[in-house]
Amino acid sequence: MLVPAIDTTGGKEITLRQGDIENLIRDKAALYAGSRILLANTGMTFDDVERIFIAGNFGQSLEIEQAVRIGLLPDIPRERIKFIGNSSLAGARTALLSRDAWRRAQQIASSITCLELTIEPHYFDEYTAALFLPHTDLSLFPSLA
Repeated sequence: MLVPAIDTTGGKEITLRQGDIENLIRDKAALYAGSRILLANTGMTFDDVERIFIAGNFGQSLEIEQAVRIGLLPDIPRERIKFIGNSSLAGARTALLSRDAWRRAQQIASSITCLELTIEPHYFDEYTAALFLPHTDLSLFPSLA
C-alpha cells in the first residue's frame, strides 16, 4: 500500500502490486521495442529523431527523467521531448476550420505505412531486451551510466 484510504480524497487506498509493475515493464518494453523497429525500418535511430511528441492525459503526469530511467523513453536530449496535451481534439478542430490544414491532414493520412510488429524478425529480440530496467543494452542509455 502506498497511501492509506484515510489519506486519499476518494477514500480508497492506493496500492502498487507486483502485477502492476509487470504490466508497466511489458508495456514499456513493447513501446520501446516498437519504436526501435520503426526507426530501423526507416534507416534511423533515436539520435536522428528531432522531436518526440507525447499527447493526451498520459503525458500530463509523465516525468521525463523517470520515464528515461526505466527505459520507457529513449535517452535523448530532454528538450527534444515535448508534451502537446490533447492533440487529437486540437488537430480535428484545426482541420475543420482550415482547408489547408484539412488538405495537409489528408496528405499525412495517405502517406502512413502500417508496420506489423509481430512479423518483424527482430521485434521479439528488441522486446525481450527492453523487458529490463532500463534495458539490457545500457549503451542505449548513456546518461544513466
